[in-house]
Amino acid sequence: MTTTTPRPYGFTRPPEPRSLGSALRGHEILGGKLPLTGAMVEGDPFAVTDLTPAQAAELHGFGWLDDLAAVGSAKARDLAQMRVLAWIAAHPKPSAAADSPVWRADVTGRRVLRWLFHAGQILPGLDRDTAQPVFDSLHAQLSVLERVGMLEGAARVEALSARAMAAMLLKGAEGAAQAALDDLASDVETSIRRRVMRGRCPEALLSCLSQLAWVGATAKDMGRDIPEQIASVIEEIAPVLRALRHADGGLPRFHGGGRGPAGRLDHSLRAATGPSIVAPGHAMGFARLSRSRSTVMLDAAAPPAGPAAAHAHASTLAIEFTSARHPIVVNCGAGGMFGPAWARASRATACHSTLSLTGLSSAKLLPPDEHGSERLTLLPQKVWAGQCDDEGNLMPPDAPAPSPREGQPILSGHDAWQGTHGLTCLRELYLSADGDELRGEDTLAALDIESQGRLEQILTNMPDGIGYDIRFHLHPDVDAIPDGDAIRLILPGKEEWYFSHDMIAEQRLEPSAYLESGQSAPQPTTQIVLSHRLTAQAVRIGWTFMRAGAS
Repeated sequence: MTTTTPRPYGFTRPPEPRSLGSALRGHEILGGKLPLTGAMVEGDPFAVTDLTPAQAAELHGFGWLDDLAAVGSAKARDLAQMRVLAWIAAHPKPSAAADSPVWRADVTGRRVLRWLFHAGQILPGLDRDTAQPVFDSLHAQLSVLERVGMLEGAARVEALSARAMAAMLLKGAEGAAQAALDDLASDVETSIRRRVMRGRCPEALLSCLSQLAWVGATAKDMGRDIPEQIASVIEEIAPVLRALRHADGGLPRFHGGGRGPAGRLDHSLRAATGPSIVAPGHAMGFARLSRSRSTVMLDAAAPPAGPAAAHAHASTLAIEFTSARHPIVVNCGAGGMFGPAWARASRATACHSTLSLTGLSSAKLLPPDEHGSERLTLLPQKVWAGQCDDEGNLMPPDAPAPSPREGQPILSGHDAWQGTHGLTCLRELYLSADGDELRGEDTLAALDIESQGRLEQILTNMPDGIGYDIRFHLHPDVDAIPDGDAIRLILPGKEEWYFSHDMIAEQRLEPSAYLESGQSAPQPTTQIVLSHRLTAQAVRIGWTFMRAGAS
């Protein structure tokens, strides 16, 4: 009879709990309900059989251990320990089942990291014999992480980072630590610079920074030198994420990403050892306006194409607007984990805070076919954004930035509908020096003779004109109340803003949805909609958000 030799027992040093969770979600889990993105699981979550592959990946990645750790009670520790030991009993060895994400390398990496971070939850009270299966499983999972296969981008970084962490921390694996660090170092340029940065998803970039920072901190604790490539990428990512940081510490929710776990952005930025600089220009294709306690993020580039197109959104010229700790204007977010209908709808321009022709997005985004081959993606050919002068003219890229004591203007545009309608879309924004006023003007216009001829042909067949809408999706915590011709916006803490417009368009409030990872269902919210019809060669709509009491 063959017996299995147990793997080495213990850690080279006690792991640190580095990831952050939500105590609110942790208490939900203790109450018998595990919120996954698009589902609320009751009872034993591993007994549920009708999860989507994405939800199964979320469950088996054990990210929810962060939430139990945030509670920090004995009951939370007991539940974490029970769930981990039950999972090990049900999955005694890695499986290559093609229809299951359980042993996919990035999911395995996420699980290994959480088990390492929360070993202080999982192991207390267990004697050596009872704890041995935990270490056996961690070593077995480390072997999975040595084969990252076809993973790309942030998923690949997650798997390689977990491999490096586990090799440094597990007794008996130390000999593989340097090779794991070297493999991660040799991969970061391709995975991050060529995949994540081009994918234009800020949350994916934050995920990479967090994992590299964890690797760097662990290496430092172990007395190891972190490879230069890893340190260099950390110093390159940090200024980009500083440029993308909203006033409340969250990220803009574009191209398949969310705002990021609360506090993780600032926590991860502290891992960067270089000067606290902000990337110049348009970081990842986003333009930033920032004055006093207010920030505006503008999607100032075309959606990503190629492999990243599967997660791209038709969000060109969409904005997000935050005052201090409270988001005001948002985008609906990524709907992929809320079912096929939300996956399609959330990518449309109408689910973003910008102008769209009625029933027509600014880009047509097609994911790869069933064989993985790329399909045609129709994108704006020209997108531009930059400072503008007092007369609204675009200034050269090397023009000096306005003084912090002055307001901040930006002029942007795209040609997505020039080929079909002869129309160019322009968006001009101005954030006042005190951050108390955000003004905007949205313009549709046929700018040259050829475009004007194309538009005239269309208007001949459409005597009522071309319908279009300007949408401002509001954060769920914002209460919108009609107030005469304006809309009063009440934020948490009773801070108030007013939305007004130039009365050219029809104004109304409509239902909307807020989609964020970890929510069991889309969260209802409200959107402001300005509707009008284009019947001439150009039309301009002006609008304003102003803090109550501002002059």
